[in-house]
Amino acid sequence: MLNQVLQVIGVTQNEEQQLEAIYNDFQRPPKIDIALMHAAATKFARTDPNIDLDKTNVCPCCGLPTIIEELPLCSSRKEFSFNGSGIALYFDFLVFAGVIIFEYIAISCGYNIYANMEGHRCDNLDDSQSEKCQTNFFNLFSLTNDDGQLDNIRSLLNFISLICILFTTLFYRRHINKIAMELDDAAILASDYSIFVENIPRDAKENELNQFFMQVFQNETVELRKLCIAYEIQPYLKLNKQKQLKESVLTKVLELEAEGKSIPKSIPSRQILEQEIATISKELDYMEDHKETLFDFSGVCVISYNYEKQADNVCKTFKCTKFQILLEQLGFEQKHYQKFRNNSLFVKKAPEPGDIIWGNLGITIKEQYKRTLVTNGMTLFLLILGFGCLFGLSYIQSIVNNYTEEGSLIDSIIVNLIGIASSILISVINGVLAKMIVKFAELEQQATRTDYNVSVAYKMGVAQFLNTAILTLIINLVIKDQSVTLNQAIWQIGGLNSDIMLIFITNSIVPWFILLLDVNYFYKLYVRNKILKQGENCKYTQNEANQAFEGPTIDLSQKYAQLSKTLMLAFLYASLLPLGVCFTFGSIVCIYWTEKYLLLRRDSKPAPTGSAMAEAMIDFYIELILMLFSLGCTLWEWINYDQVHTLTWIQLGLSTLHYLIPIQSICGCIVDLGIDNATIESYDEKFLTFYDDYDRRNPVTADAAKDKWIKIQSETIQTAQPSSKNNVLKSYHQINHVITGSTKVHPIESRDSKDELQQLKI
Repeated sequence: MLNQVLQVIGVTQNEEQQLEAIYNDFQRPPKIDIALMHAAATKFARTDPNIDLDKTNVCPCCGLPTIIEELPLCSSRKEFSFNGSGIALYFDFLVFAGVIIFEYIAISCGYNIYANMEGHRCDNLDDSQSEKCQTNFFNLFSLTNDDGQLDNIRSLLNFISLICILFTTLFYRRHINKIAMELDDAAILASDYSIFVENIPRDAKENELNQFFMQVFQNETVELRKLCIAYEIQPYLKLNKQKQLKESVLTKVLELEAEGKSIPKSIPSRQILEQEIATISKELDYMEDHKETLFDFSGVCVISYNYEKQADNVCKTFKCTKFQILLEQLGFEQKHYQKFRNNSLFVKKAPEPGDIIWGNLGITIKEQYKRTLVTNGMTLFLLILGFGCLFGLSYIQSIVNNYTEEGSLIDSIIVNLIGIASSILISVINGVLAKMIVKFAELEQQATRTDYNVSVAYKMGVAQFLNTAILTLIINLVIKDQSVTLNQAIWQIGGLNSDIMLIFITNSIVPWFILLLDVNYFYKLYVRNKILKQGENCKYTQNEANQAFEGPTIDLSQKYAQLSKTLMLAFLYASLLPLGVCFTFGSIVCIYWTEKYLLLRRDSKPAPTGSAMAEAMIDFYIELILMLFSLGCTLWEWINYDQVHTLTWIQLGLSTLHYLIPIQSICGCIVDLGIDNATIESYDEKFLTFYDDYDRRNPVTADAAKDKWIKIQSETIQTAQPSSKNNVLKSYHQINHVITGSTKVHPIESRDSKDELQQLKI
């Protein structure tokens, strides 16, 4: 693959041989200059548009330019769009979260805190209860400290907060839609012209597919330009994984040889390993050359048309959803949809080529739903285990609380320490949930990385919220002594007030603090310093050195889940503990600047992503957050005052209605979202500028497709006869754009996820 990169940037054959000698994944000691080039090439920064690509400013490992423009910390979020809209929209979501939290603080929080402080709950209790109540930090600012009548002003301000936040969400939807459309119009990619088709009969032939998808759609003819068939390539990926494992063993053998140590008998010799790797490479080449006969058709293909409007028309023709196909496969009669043979097809605009997980294609729709159901069940089982642990601590806390003597400082300290232990345990359980949910999502074998990330974010956000907020609520209010009232269960020593307030405090510090103290990053710093100090005596390979100098990669799914959990927790308990919302606002501000600093100074450049992740998070969480806010206002008023204000009932009904109605469909009637214009230029005119394409990402067609693409590029360069210097620059930078994205060659276990590396044979 290095040869292909060098051919396009104009390196001669002799120079190719020299550079191949310069770069070797298994070289010891590693060349520090190449590791530093790789660090620059993978850093989250813009490529300098004024440079000319040549052998001096292209990383020989990954083929990415090494001349970059580092963005300042005060840079606008829109400046992140060079890597797609995904990163920019995540930071927009952070800002949106801060805005709606601030709206509540500005409208309701101040008055609620003041009104709560003016209460005297503990002073007005009888002797049997007063010994269990303390006007401490946890109770002083709580709604339960207000022992007066139902407050009209409080209910009115909460209602106004909901209305303001609701309108903010409508305008935020408009904002992200406009950003997505602007970026889509500005960048013309292969996905603009392509459709993604599932549930095709497995015995369908390529000629049959060509003929079917070239018919008239929406009363207009179509011009099919490319058909990329996805195969069931698990044997190929498994063999490629074996090759990578043997290369890892070979790395260890070379290290032992460099240190002059004997090789254990359980490890094959270097010669045997090199021979086995060469044999596997030949087998992989054979599989690629005979893919049609060796691999089964997965029932999935990607089809590119000459105009985007033609692709849109095909999508409009096939209206069947995945759920309707599932019902059809289960024997339920459905509407008559246009079919291929007897199969209803699921057709949508194609995702980005790099977004598709080719090894996961071929899982039937019925199997997809089955796996999702199983993983959801396993997530629920983990939540039950976490509930058991928290219940155990709560039980111990209640026993100590029952034997607490009035004014006993030691007993009070013990109860509070148990509360702190509960909040820490919740953080630990959330960490375990996060790791297990990632594993569960992998078992689902989603077709795209966006679907995988959305699945992780859905499960993780809801699971952590249930573990943090709902289980704590159940333990304190439902599982309690019969002699304890609901109100007392909240304000008593070690009650809900103290537990939730400790969670607010912990949640305001731990997330961003853990980001700064990333153990993996500091280990990489240690390895970097070790490589620099050892110099010629360094035992690390070039590949290992490159990985050490490469920054961490941002994981949007976990970040969205963490932020959504924080918002749901804050709004559910906003009416009960308004001071906790202030802690949440501080946490979001710290997370924003911490994330921005890490992205611009530590992190590596993630794979480009679109707006689908942000849109899915908004559709799932925003209306849910508003409903939880209203539900919390209703619940805490009922518990504290034994009645609910009329405005609060209206607030609950409005937020529930807002949750149930298809707000995304009618949002455009309220604010102008603009028009997503179809690309006017044809595929024939733009395909040379595509930095990425489906056949170049499909593991079993990648090598042949890249060779063909490079040949076309070379012929274009040779036949171009620019008449002026400006034309030369224009033509050159067009090729530069192609190179920047299309030749992403990474060493084993490098920038991208392991599943992608298992698919790419480079």
